[in-house]
Amino acid sequence: MNDGGSSVVSMNEYSSVVKRWFRVIVVLMALGAGLGTILLLLQPGVYTTEALVQVRPIISQSDDPNLETRRLIDVDTEVAIAGSQRVAELALALRSASEELDAAEMTSSEVRELAATMTVDGDQARKAMERVAVTAPGGTPILSFEAEAAMAATVRDLAQSTALAYLSFRRDEAMTGNAESRERLDQREEALVNQLDDLADDIRAVGDDEAQVRALAYADVSPRQQLTVIGTKMANFESLTIDPGVVLTDALIPEAPQGLPLYAGPVTGAALGLIVALSAVFLLDRNDDRLRSGRIELSALGVPMLGTAPVNPVKSRGKNSGASRLYPVNTSGSDAYRRLHGTLLFNLDTEDKTVVLVAGVNKASTATSVAANIGATAARAGRRTLIIGADLRNHSLANELGLPDVTTGLSDVILDGASLVEEIHPVAGTDNLSVLAAGTRLDQPTDVLQSPAFARLMAAVQADFELVVVEAPPVLKVADAVDASGLCDGSIVVVERGSDSRQAIAESVDQLRSVGSDIVGVVVADAN
Repeated sequence: MNDGGSSVVSMNEYSSVVKRWFRVIVVLMALGAGLGTILLLLQPGVYTTEALVQVRPIISQSDDPNLETRRLIDVDTEVAIAGSQRVAELALALRSASEELDAAEMTSSEVRELAATMTVDGDQARKAMERVAVTAPGGTPILSFEAEAAMAATVRDLAQSTALAYLSFRRDEAMTGNAESRERLDQREEALVNQLDDLADDIRAVGDDEAQVRALAYADVSPRQQLTVIGTKMANFESLTIDPGVVLTDALIPEAPQGLPLYAGPVTGAALGLIVALSAVFLLDRNDDRLRSGRIELSALGVPMLGTAPVNPVKSRGKNSGASRLYPVNTSGSDAYRRLHGTLLFNLDTEDKTVVLVAGVNKASTATSVAANIGATAARAGRRTLIIGADLRNHSLANELGLPDVTTGLSDVILDGASLVEEIHPVAGTDNLSVLAAGTRLDQPTDVLQSPAFARLMAAVQADFELVVVEAPPVLKVADAVDASGLCDGSIVVVERGSDSRQAIAESVDQLRSVGSDIVGVVVADAN
């Protein structure tokens, strides 16, 4: 909402929109919270756990730490090995073997031997590999095997079996390498021994030829030295320790799935519901043409706002009871009309106007109540005031003023020649206030309001009263208000907040202005 040129929207307007649509916002937030809870509960729980493995140099010898077979640890290489297809297949085989043997300890040689004989589905191994993440936090030789799965027991088996499979793979590879190295040394040793045997045969064959014996003896030295080296290496192999590493922390069965806590569902859903609700209600409110705040909207329509006025509902007292709907003195309602009366009379007195028409846009009862209370307030301020019931289609003004027995009035004076003086009745309990009711002939409003007699009547009462308030029917319902406005000094349009549209208000003002009526202002009525 804006004033036609400014795009600034006050916080009061925002808060008023929220107040008007508060129930809708609460309902959408509740629906969002419920939907968020349901969606969270429908999400499959994901369990995670972790096994930690300390990686050690795969071959070591305490007596000779600088042995050439000792290899330092390359962390990146070990991470790649742990996450390889071969390790995943071995882990799957270990799990299957453990289940068959009902083994409690998956590192037993019996389980590993059985696993080696098993055929593993490569696709299953790859799927398992995707659920295990291997990292080396901080680049240290400690590998983290973090697994995730929909079941707590499954995720524990995934992490633990992969960690053990990695260690088993390193151990098997080291043992295979050692075996191959020993085999090569054995073959070399056998070749050197055969070479020495051949040299011995050659020495025996040359007999006493000292030169050849010395030459053959010299050739015998190198193989014997090589045999010494091989012997040393073979001795070293006996003292070697294959140590691929150790599981520092076993994977545990997680107690609860990972993810958002249960309260996140309703909180997130309620927040999204609030966003959707606010977006929807502001969009609806923007497209809602009904009058809301009043002053800014009326200013955009080019009509002044005199003020706001409460409207006293009929409640349950009955149509023809004698209870007046006028606000008593020293109440919040009478104070509101005093403020309205001050603004109205300032405008009327400035332009020397004494006759003002009061009409609603679409509803008659609201304008009737406003007209009655404006007249009563002016009378209490000391002005001789007359209220004329020009809404000939409804006989509610007298009842509004607590005079249910008054049934004759304006139509009787104009059409039947009744005495004007006799048809003007004082309002009990309010000095200086009189009323000319609509009358009994309510089926011919045009004959009354467009007649010369009505014009003469208006001139007569204007001379006798300081303020004349003409209660008229709704502008957009019938043409009576437009007919009567030509004999008044100005018109007041009564609009209902939250009911009358801005377009309807603009049309009402245009119709009155089209016959030359001066719009004194608009009164925004609020039911209380």
